Amino acid sequence: MTTQIEIKVDRRRRQIASSYKKQGYRVLFPSGKDVLPPFLGDCRPDLIAEKEGDRVIVEVKPSRGLKGANDLVELADRVAAEPGWRLELVTVRSEPDYEAFLALDWLERMLQPPAAGTDMARECIYLGEVLGYIVRGFASASHIRVRDKTTLHLARELVYAGHLDQDLLDRVEDALDWQEQLMRLAPQSRLPAQQALQLTKLCRDLHVQSQPHRGLNE
Repeated sequence: MTTQIEIKVDRRRRQIASSYKKQGYRVLFPSGKDVLPPFLGDCRPDLIAEKEGDRVIVEVKPSRGLKGANDLVELADRVAAEPGWRLELVTVRSEPDYEAFLALDWLERMLQPPAAGTDMARECIYLGEVLGYIVRGFASASHIRVRDKTTLHLARELVYAGHLDQDLLDRVEDALDWQEQLMRLAPQSRLPAQQALQLTKLCRDLHVQSQPHRGLNE
C-alpha cells in the first residue's frame, strides 16, 4: 500500500519537475532504461534537470529518512567531484505515525491506573488527551486527513465515513463537553472520578472499534 509520505514525496517531485521545465530545463525522471552520466554509477536520483550552464541532480526525501542515509552521502560526494553539476536536496516533512496510537501496548501504557492521591480532575484532562490521540490514529488508519483538525471534527468524519458508531460519537461529544465545563470552572454533570472511569472505558471502546479498519489498511 502506498503510504501518505510516499504520496507527498511523489507530489513534491512532480512540482519540482514542473518548476524546472517552466525555467527551460530538460527534465528526466531516471528509470532503469535511461542512460545516465557515468559518474552516477548505479545511482538513480529522483530527477535530473539540465540546461546550458546548469546541471542539477535532485533528490526528494522524507525528513525522517535522512538520518544515516549513506547512499545520499555517496551521491553528494560524486556530484561534488563532477564539474558543472550540483545536487539539490529537498526534504518533505513526515507526518507523525498516528496509527501507532492504535497499538494495544501503547493503550495499556497510557491507561495505567492513577496513583493514590492523584487529582482526578487532572487525570480527566490527561485521559482527554489520550482520547484525542486514539481518534487521530483511527482517522489516519481510515485514510482521513488528520492535520489541523480537532478531535470532534475527526470523530464526526469517522461517523460520516461509516467507520465509527453514532453511539461512540455521542460519548466523545459528551466527554468533550464535560472537559470544556471543567476548564471553564462551570458546574459539571459528573464528578471527576466518575468521568475518569467513563473516559477510560471510552478509550478502550474506541480502540476496539478502530482495529478492523486498521487491519484493512495495513
